[in-house]
Amino acid sequence: MALVLLPLGLWLLARAVRGRTADRPPLPRRAVLALGAAVGAIGGYLGAHLQPQIPERALRILLGGLATALAGLYLVQATFLP
Repeated sequence: MALVLLPLGLWLLARAVRGRTADRPPLPRRAVLALGAAVGAIGGYLGAHLQPQIPERALRILLGGLATALAGLYLVQATFLP
């Protein structure tokens, strides 16, 4: 799971810090389903719930930071816990 969350979190943070970039076309449905299954529904639920209340850049930073922190936690647990 950390192999998915860490790059995803870093990508979200980098994109939020760079500022506004042109949006890309949406991913194919299969890719969205695969990513959703790999990452889980928590980030999507949190993002959908907070999106109307928080600016997009802040939301990207929040979700990217959470994904990166969770990946770090998974890596620490895998490394140091039996």
